[in-house]
Amino acid sequence: MKARVAALSAALLSGSLAFAGSAHADTAPVLACGSTVLESCTDSAQFSNIDEWQTPLGQTAPGCPVYLADNYVQIEATGNGNEHNTINKSVGFYTSTTFSGRAVLTFYDPSAVDVTVIDDEGDVTATPTGPATAVLTGRLSEHFGVEETKQGLVFGLTFSFVGTDGTGAPVSLHVTQHQNWNPTHPKFTGPPQHAVASVHC
Repeated sequence: MKARVAALSAALLSGSLAFAGSAHADTAPVLACGSTVLESCTDSAQFSNIDEWQTPLGQTAPGCPVYLADNYVQIEATGNGNEHNTINKSVGFYTSTTFSGRAVLTFYDPSAVDVTVIDDEGDVTATPTGPATAVLTGRLSEHFGVEETKQGLVFGLTFSFVGTDGTGAPVSLHVTQHQNWNPTHPKFTGPPQHAVASVHC
């Protein structure tokens, strides 16, 4: 099961919104259901902190700062998070993660960080080697979900940040991604039947 979720992450990382694709639950607890237990089960956990690195978005909308598309970002947040996994009797897999809290987003130009890929899901860690491009402080809310059944696969993510930059100017970032595969569009091996990806500032 974890291999299938890893494959989904890899597929999303190769798309236009790498940041959004990997922004799920990496700092949430690893749940037994779907990781070490691969039959009918359900598991959930709460968490209060996020401390993770994300790859550049690769695209933004008009009016967004350039660093949102081009820079690595370290996300540090404290708040309320919940992760839930379920495998049903027909081996359908459902996972969701939500988080809301205060956050600091620190952006670094690729030349100012030493980046290491840490696992087969494309997650990264980084060590700053130069100054930050921008530091944003504010409120973060995100939701990530995957539903895999015999009929297909659905992936969805929303990431919303509202705050200020280092000068006190208001900044907002909203990322939405949705993809689905049905039996005529093989999951993981082919393009999705339907895909929506958007970034707004």
